[in-house]
Amino acid sequence: MIAEVVTQEPVLQFEGVSRVHGSGPTAVRALGPVSFKIRSGELVAIMGPSGSGKSTLLSLAGALDVPSSGTVRLNGRDLANRNPAELSQLRRRTVGFVFQELNLLPGLTAVENVRLPLELDGHPLGDAHQRALEELSHVGLRDLADRFPDNLSGGEQQRVAIARAFVGPRSLLLADEPTGALDSVTGESVVRLLKKQCALGRTVVIVTHDAAHAGWADRVLYLRDGEIVDETVASTAGAGGIES
Repeated sequence: MIAEVVTQEPVLQFEGVSRVHGSGPTAVRALGPVSFKIRSGELVAIMGPSGSGKSTLLSLAGALDVPSSGTVRLNGRDLANRNPAELSQLRRRTVGFVFQELNLLPGLTAVENVRLPLELDGHPLGDAHQRALEELSHVGLRDLADRFPDNLSGGEQQRVAIARAFVGPRSLLLADEPTGALDSVTGESVVRLLKKQCALGRTVVIVTHDAAHAGWADRVLYLRDGEIVDETVASTAGAGGIES
């Protein structure tokens, strides 16, 4: 008897994707064409010089922008086939974002910041609160749930932002220079934490300028002038695996 081979659908897939701003002689190509696939549980780092298209790529992946040509698929479905309400729901329930600017609300505690996306999506307060506490546990901050952002260190604030990005059913995190404002030791601890999230079956795409942080990734895509010019498999064993 021949066993059936099951092919895992990529979480994120770009097929000949380009993004061009403007038209005619003043058109500027920000990205593309690029093609790649990212599967569940992967940590993929995006590297390249400033202006190479890294942030544009993340915006397209998170449905914050639309491609000029090509196809972006999330969990097998073309994002172009989703209406604005569906795209809004996708950003609330499937994709989380983490930026260098943490965007935590200073008047809310850590747990209130984390549960906010669930509240906005209509979850009962008790359920949202419990899920937020669970996510804070995943990032090692449950004991600091009632602290306000100003009473947390930079690394702790970034962990709260990661918990908020993954709360609820979200399974894909897009991180744009999440360690840029942190010292090297704290930054490495944040990347290590993202690697642990992948061990839970989640998927992370991180833009970084730091080669040491990219060393934690399963794969590294190198962008230059809007195109992928190289792809390498990173050695996470050399970075210490996923141990804390």
